[in-house]
Amino acid sequence: TLSSSSAASDVYKRQVKDNALIDASFNLSLIEQRIMLLAIVGARESSNLTSDTPIEVFVSDYVHQFKVDSNNAYGLLREAAKTLKRREFSYLDRYKGQEALTTANWVNKVTYVDSSGLVVLYLSNEVISLISRLSEQFTKYHIEQVSDFKSKYSIRLYELLIKWLNVAKTEKYSINDLRSKLGLDATEYSTMSNFKSNVLDRAVSEINRHTNITVDYDQFKKGRVITDIQFSIKSKAIPTQPELTKTSQATFHPMTDAQINMFGNQLSRLPEFSNLANGNESYESLAAKIKEMLKDPKQQKQFLPHLKNLGFKA
Repeated sequence: TLSSSSAASDVYKRQVKDNALIDASFNLSLIEQRIMLLAIVGARESSNLTSDTPIEVFVSDYVHQFKVDSNNAYGLLREAAKTLKRREFSYLDRYKGQEALTTANWVNKVTYVDSSGLVVLYLSNEVISLISRLSEQFTKYHIEQVSDFKSKYSIRLYELLIKWLNVAKTEKYSINDLRSKLGLDATEYSTMSNFKSNVLDRAVSEINRHTNITVDYDQFKKGRVITDIQFSIKSKAIPTQPELTKTSQATFHPMTDAQINMFGNQLSRLPEFSNLANGNESYESLAAKIKEMLKDPKQQKQFLPHLKNLGFKA
């Protein structure tokens, strides 16, 4: 068995690796963050991911996912991918038992296929290693939550906060630490009023409006100066489903195991039921939850209209 100090060290290393991409992505623009979200989702679906694996990002997928104007989307995507090629990130690591700082590139190579409106990314080995250690931070479910954001700071803040959902409150962030995590240098929104109105409050507003959580924050002062921020987070209540017909309210439709498995997987992909997920719960976990709900007469009701659309016949 591991000694307590050795076990603690292993936990520390896992936590550092698990959160490295989350904590490092602050240096990316909004479009660059969106590209990497799509790329990481695509990469996680590859069975044998290497630095030679082409990760395709189609402009059509980008436009559909983030609901942006298609007229100049490829040009913006192309330019963002070009700058992404030059980007580096650093994160806290361990080397031979000692604390260390590792710096790496996001991608090794980028290919542009103008005729197909396609950008192809080849991820660095370091990013591939970190992707394999991510728990559920970059799932399709995650990308659905942040798709409507217009501020890069909203994506950053959501990624930082969602890790704390189960405990409902974050640690206290010093203002300087929070600014750093959000990717601000000393000259950007340097006054507290500008920081709050243009960064913090805007991000909180977008998170509350578009995602599965609600966020608030407390300010801590030394004298008259705000020194720390602490966030409170909670899951949104599941909205009431549209009223069903009297017939469907009174009827439970027994389903075979094969039907439950197939339709449970399909329902888990529908945005209408993303609010059933807990934090960054994976599609597989959400599907398992829905499959159990399909067996329950009361809980099955909310799925019936969607089951019909998916082709279910009692």
